[in-house]
Amino acid sequence: MKQLITSAEAPATAGPYSPGLAVGDLIFLAGQGGFDPGTGQLVTGGIAGQTAQAFRNVEVLLQAAGAGLEDVVSCLVHLSDLALFAEFNVAYGKQFPGPDKPVRTTVRADLAAGMLIEVTVIAVRPGSGRGTQPA
Repeated sequence: MKQLITSAEAPATAGPYSPGLAVGDLIFLAGQGGFDPGTGQLVTGGIAGQTAQAFRNVEVLLQAAGAGLEDVVSCLVHLSDLALFAEFNVAYGKQFPGPDKPVRTTVRADLAAGMLIEVTVIAVRPGSGRGTQPA
């Protein structure tokens, strides 16, 4: 059974799709960019600023599902220019300071509306028994 995940603290979606869905123990979030949910505008600060805001948007949606960034298991990152990768990587590392970082794929993509980054995550609900336990 699917559960819709929304938050008034996250930017509105730009089309006919859900911001997030929880299915069983998994949480799937739609791509998030560096948009300020209050203004609907991209934040300033280049790739570092947009990365931080994108993950704030991810975090509020995860919180609406009863989870947090520590529960993220996979990130798919789209960058508008791979020349931004080194600076992005520093900003990304601040989001996941622990040793068990999510798996990640980073690709270059043509992004809309001046976006420098879009990130899509999959997380596991806390207490589901699927955390960072050894296999």
